[in-house]
Amino acid sequence: GKVIVHFIVGKNGSISNVKVLRSVDPSLDKEAVRVVSNMPNWTPGKQNGASVNVRFTLPVTFRLQ
Repeated sequence: GKVIVHFIVGKNGSISNVKVLRSVDPSLDKEAVRVVSNMPNWTPGKQNGASVNVRFTLPVTFRLQ
């Protein structure tokens, strides 16, 4: 299944406000949020040379075997 996760990359590159936009199963949703929340800092977005907050949507695909 594919869980769609939405989050904010802050001015310092940190991940916050992780939310599930499209759910598959509660246990997979929880794991997708856990993985995204524990990612290392990203490179922050820039606008006119200044760091800004950026909204990002990420599909997380699970393959059950």
